[in-house]
Amino acid sequence: MREQKGITLIALVITIIVLLILAGVSIAMLTGQNGILTRANEAKQDTAVAEVVERINMELNAVYADALSGRTTFDAEYVSDLNKNLAGQATAVLTSANKITITGTGDYDTITGYVDASTNPATIDAADMPS
Repeated sequence: MREQKGITLIALVITIIVLLILAGVSIAMLTGQNGILTRANEAKQDTAVAEVVERINMELNAVYADALSGRTTFDAEYVSDLNKNLAGQATAVLTSANKITITGTGDYDTITGYVDASTNPATIDAADMPS
């Protein structure tokens, strides 16, 4: 008797079918509404917004510390320095001689916080993550 080596046509077809099923499942996991790529893009956007919120709050806390240490009025030069520190991620505005408001945008939402040095002690309204 002759010994046969190799694979049968049926085994080859079954292998191809299994590979097609695995490819279909993999593509579905990558794309789609709950896919890995969609969720990665959402995480990237959330991280960018959180970065803006964190930058705003960091500068608000610096202004708040200045207000608590005795500074009761702010000037245009102070606000200009704040805007340099914010590096274009947000904008500081002198609302009154003793109140600074910092506003930024993230994912189409406006993010705002302020420090008011007219009250004793000074008040701060920190920026929150948009919902």
